Amino acid sequence: ASDILSAGEIAVDRSSHRVTVSGQLVSLAPREYRLLTFLLSNQDRVYSRNQLLLYVWDRDHGVGPRTVDVHIRRLRRLLEPHGLAHYLQTVRGSGYRFSLHAG
Repeated sequence: ASDILSAGEIAVDRSSHRVTVSGQLVSLAPREYRLLTFLLSNQDRVYSRNQLLLYVWDRDHGVGPRTVDVHIRRLRRLLEPHGLAHYLQTVRGSGYRFSLHAG
């Protein structure tokens, strides 16, 4: 299996923990990195906040579902200058997904 996850202009090198967007290196906090990696690995699948807490935060009881919203917002802010924020999609009443295709 490749250590590079990619979608469109986003590439994640899992062996070096480096993320590039449109060829530029971007700096992510550890949870942002884990969230992006998880969503890239499961493109086009919708995950509820609780599912994301389970898979990305390992059931850390100190965080609530809105923590996911904060991290999604941060990731969108990093992708926005590259015109890629729309890849992180909110699915009303369900959760979030990463998709290269329009909602």
